[in-house]
Amino acid sequence: MATNDTRLEEAHKHLKERIEKYDDRILAVLKGHLSAEQSLNELLRAAKRRWRRRTFAGKIDVAKQLCLPDLSEQLWTILENGNDLRNAVAHGHQEGTINQRMAHLKKALLAWSSPEQKPGVETMTDTQMVSTAFYSTGSFLIVAAMRLEGKY
Repeated sequence: MATNDTRLEEAHKHLKERIEKYDDRILAVLKGHLSAEQSLNELLRAAKRRWRRRTFAGKIDVAKQLCLPDLSEQLWTILENGNDLRNAVAHGHQEGTINQRMAHLKKALLAWSSPEQKPGVETMTDTQMVSTAFYSTGSFLIVAAMRLEGKY
C-alpha cells in the first residue's frame, strides 16, 4: 500500500475521531491513577516500606498491611477498581469491558460515600466520578502519610 492511499487517510480520520471521543476519559483515568500512585508512594515511604519496582496492585497490598484506621477496606476497593479501569483503558480493552470497570468503580465509590454524598456521586459524569474516586482516596493516603511522619 502506498503512503498516499486514500484508505490510509480515511483510517487516520477514524482514529482521530476515536481518540477525540475518549480524550477526557483517558486523561481523567491516567492522571487520576498517577496521582493515586504518587500518594501511595508517599504513604509507603512514610511507613518505611519498600515500594519501588512494585506494581500499583503490589503497593496496595503492602499499604493494606499497615492497617491504618483511616484507610478502610472501601477505600482499598476503590483503588483496586480504579486500577482495573486504568488497565482496561491503557491496554485498549473493548468498550464493554471499560464500561463494566467504570460501573464497578462507581459502585465502590458509592459504597464509600456518606448518605449526603451519594446523590452527587449518582449524577456525576464518568470523568467527574473517576477524578473524585482517585483524588479523594489519594487525599486520604496523603493525610495518613503525614500522620505517620508526625506532621498531622
